[in-house]
Amino acid sequence: MKKKATEKPKGKKKKKVLKIVLIGLLGILAVSAVGIYGAVGYYYQDRFYSGTIINGVDCSEKSVAYIKSMVKQEAESYSLTIQERGGTQDVIQSADIQVSYNDDGSIDQIMEEQNPWFWVASIGKDKNYSVNLDNSYDEESLDQAIANMACMKEENMTAPADAYLKDNGSSYEIVPEVEGNTLDLEKTKETIKKAVDNREKEISLEDASCYVEPAVRRDDSKLVQEAEQLNQMTSMEIVLDFGSGQEKVDRARLQGWIVKNEQDGTCSYDEAAVKQYVIDLSAKYNTEGKARTFVTTGGNTVNLTKGDYGWRLWQDKTTESLLAAMKAGQNTTVEVTWLYKGQTHEGNEINGTYVEISITEQRMWFYKNGSLLVDTPVVTGNPNTGHGTPAGGVWKLKDKRAPFTLTGYKEDGSIDYEEPVNYWMPFNGGVGIHDLTKRAAFGGDIYLTNGSHGCVNTPLEAVATIYNNIDINTPVVVY
Repeated sequence: MKKKATEKPKGKKKKKVLKIVLIGLLGILAVSAVGIYGAVGYYYQDRFYSGTIINGVDCSEKSVAYIKSMVKQEAESYSLTIQERGGTQDVIQSADIQVSYNDDGSIDQIMEEQNPWFWVASIGKDKNYSVNLDNSYDEESLDQAIANMACMKEENMTAPADAYLKDNGSSYEIVPEVEGNTLDLEKTKETIKKAVDNREKEISLEDASCYVEPAVRRDDSKLVQEAEQLNQMTSMEIVLDFGSGQEKVDRARLQGWIVKNEQDGTCSYDEAAVKQYVIDLSAKYNTEGKARTFVTTGGNTVNLTKGDYGWRLWQDKTTESLLAAMKAGQNTTVEVTWLYKGQTHEGNEINGTYVEISITEQRMWFYKNGSLLVDTPVVTGNPNTGHGTPAGGVWKLKDKRAPFTLTGYKEDGSIDYEEPVNYWMPFNGGVGIHDLTKRAAFGGDIYLTNGSHGCVNTPLEAVATIYNNIDINTPVVVY
């Protein structure tokens, strides 16, 4: 009995067919992929990978020959634009300096290092290269091209000028610096040559600091400080009050007294010059010992040319006061300091209080505030023995003592005489007014035979009144 063949299930048959189809498709795809990969590798046989950068230039998909021709063309068309101060510019062309491209094989070397069959491995990797593109130029031609630039000509250069202080008549102001356009020739040449070596397209001589700069600018701290200090030192007006007149220390005079310390740049007043100014004013305002006219008690006018009475400036103290006012920097009036004073600045400067002595009349008067307090006969120095009382002038009272001992000396220095007195009022060296109680009489012609050694011998009561009412520096008129 024959067995009947068993039939396979239809589902299993379909799966087998599908598998065969898939394997076939994969095979086709594999063959296609290999073909594509190989085609890409073949493509990169003489072209740079995508993303290749050489000296900053995108060389993707470019052949060596193309890059070389591009470099050569670029070298032959090279130009450098030089921007200058003031908006001018110069251009150096390739032809001016004979630029040429020399192939040193650097680009070929990059291609040789590139394996075209490993192009997939290059994806995402850094392909940035730096090579020496040997573009030569003639250095002598470049030197000549630089020398021919208008900005390098001396006649076209304006020298820089420093900022400085200027007196505008009322204050000091800063005059700004002048930039000029003078170039540092050596630095400019170096800058241009470096730019050509690096094949830069444009440079700025300003940015490269090729210009000679002013040494002092308007914002220089020392210059600003000096301007401020000078303005402070010259902005005041000081009036010196002498009583009989005034002197103005104005801006011009203050300027003349300013000296500058060259080491630290600070300014100060020349104190010696200020003192000399005060000394010079002494000659104008001092009246000590000047000639005067005087109306006597008897109504006569006498000329007095001797003596030391009057105004005498205290130079040191007045200089100190003036300097202090100057340093304070304020408008002010300074009252000068007197070493000796007169009673008034008017007329003969005698104002109501004085001693009057007449040699010929042998008489003395003492007035206080215009009132006559003493009218007395006296005995003055004996002119016949060379001891006449100094006359023809006005002296100031130097001192007053009570009691006092008068002492006379011989030429050898030994004591000639000693004379105790109750009141002593010297006015001219060893000559003074004093009592002499041993005298019985005063006035007349006594002085011609029994006169003093130069002093004015006075009755005790009269000399006491004078002593009790007189002050040192009171004028003593002798004629």
